[in-house]
Amino acid sequence: MKKKILFVASEFASGMIPFAATAINALAKDDRFEVHCLCVNSGIYSYRNIILQEANPVFLEYPKSKMMKLFYKLWPLEIIKHLSQLEKSINPDAVHFLTGDFTLALYICLNNKRTFYYTVHDLHPHEVVRKTLLGYLMQKYIIWGYKLCRNIIPNLTTSSYFQLKELKEIYPCKKVKYTSFPSLITSLIINGKKMPLEVSGLKEYILFFGTVDKYKGVDLLVDAYCNLTCKSLKLVIAGRGFDIETHNENIIRINRFIEDEEVAYLFKKAKFIVYPYRSATMSGVLSLAYYFNKKVLASTIPFFEDNATLNVVLFKVNDIDDLERKMKSLIFGKNLSVDPTSYLNIYGEGTLINSYWELYED
Repeated sequence: MKKKILFVASEFASGMIPFAATAINALAKDDRFEVHCLCVNSGIYSYRNIILQEANPVFLEYPKSKMMKLFYKLWPLEIIKHLSQLEKSINPDAVHFLTGDFTLALYICLNNKRTFYYTVHDLHPHEVVRKTLLGYLMQKYIIWGYKLCRNIIPNLTTSSYFQLKELKEIYPCKKVKYTSFPSLITSLIINGKKMPLEVSGLKEYILFFGTVDKYKGVDLLVDAYCNLTCKSLKLVIAGRGFDIETHNENIIRINRFIEDEEVAYLFKKAKFIVYPYRSATMSGVLSLAYYFNKKVLASTIPFFEDNATLNVVLFKVNDIDDLERKMKSLIFGKNLSVDPTSYLNIYGEGTLINSYWELYED
């Protein structure tokens, strides 16, 4: 008998969309599951062209006015209404909140069920700089919402072994299981042929890809790069976020939303990828580098260490000198060999599906 799963993806950050969409689509194609999903879009951040029809998607739109956005964060009436209707009509074996879904914390508190499942992304919040009091208060509210969901929902899952161990210690009476990290590779990325104008004419470069936040250590990368005596390769920092203070003409900053159709070009032209994170519980960025068979220079945070293959060269976290040394070695073509099976072994669809089957089966 098929397992009926209702997925909820109410958050739409650039990393959350492929995370949720990959898991939803993979299970929807498997004969063991009957999948339904409720997804929230916001402008260019949309699930609409990614989720398969086999997943029986229901799409909602994030409000546009500031007042309605505030109401949405406190009590998202449209989501709650559709979620209640879907639960009644489908009678799912599991309702799985995939994307943090802090806006639904109060609803979950009032309607908690044994069939609820929750994906824990970041047990410990990232270091985020908020420039206004309202931004600071909202960040506190978001963290509170995540914690409330974790505390209430009886079934938890994470894609970080390091975090799994800690969750089991904090919640010894809950079911806490590991599920494979969904690949960030989508059909739009696979088929994308669009060239970002900012890298036009460049044959090769060093690439950082992702939103630029303090915890990702991009400032460390810039310092290490500027210390290099040989700058035969330009450094491309691609992703929306903080501006990087530098007057180095060899550093190209693409501070905007990167379309999925542009990702393939960025990665294919890169000599190697750098992820200088100070911290992170989970991250899907390795899946992108593995898919395009690119060498990765990454910091020694637990998630990268757990998922490192021959494709990864590790440097000591927060150590600019070590980062500089390893970068110089890769620039001169040393240790650039990769294992082409890395992507399939870690991010293969079969591995992902089976981990979710075991989650719901127990």
